[in-house]
Amino acid sequence: MKKTQMVSLILCGMLLALVFSCASSGGAKAADEPAVPTLATGEWMVYNDENDKGSSTVSIESAEEDIDGRTVMVHHVTGNVTTKFRYGFAGWGLNHDEKTLELYKTAKSVSFWILGDGQKYSIKFKTSNIKDFAYYEYTFETKKGEPLYVEVPMKYFMQPSWGQFVRLNPALASGIEWQTHESWRKTPDKNPFDIKMWDFTVYN
Repeated sequence: MKKTQMVSLILCGMLLALVFSCASSGGAKAADEPAVPTLATGEWMVYNDENDKGSSTVSIESAEEDIDGRTVMVHHVTGNVTTKFRYGFAGWGLNHDEKTLELYKTAKSVSFWILGDGQKYSIKFKTSNIKDFAYYEYTFETKKGEPLYVEVPMKYFMQPSWGQFVRLNPALASGIEWQTHESWRKTPDKNPFDIKMWDFTVYN
């Protein structure tokens, strides 16, 4: 075979390899590519310990407010936790739509802004394979009267020690909720809370 033919074959092979490599990686994200933020959507709701014969209360009102030059939907949550039920609780969450549920399943992290009351709260990542309510959670402390940005990478969610261990599987995501944290409750019947939250975002 002539030298010129050999060189042509080698160059041709290199070009084909390059084309194949580009085509095979065209739909994948680079490892260092920034995660894409998407506002979660659905209907906001509240819950409490009523089904456990408790007397904790909670309510939510949603309205647009101007924050830092932007008009955003703000969710104002107020209530009171009692210990009529020994482990009294109250919280709020998002009845997600299908689009947001799919985002949960491949999330790298979630974030939100919260204007707090100086108390502790937990964000819970619910999955269908946990049956004892010991959902993976992340606890954070608010600053009274100060807006706080909270971003939670998926690896920061931890399962409480009282539950049966189940490995976190985001593909089985069933919802995300927030809940008051028992550490700040001081009396049996008067533990009020008052927060505002906005810009709940999922990063994929």
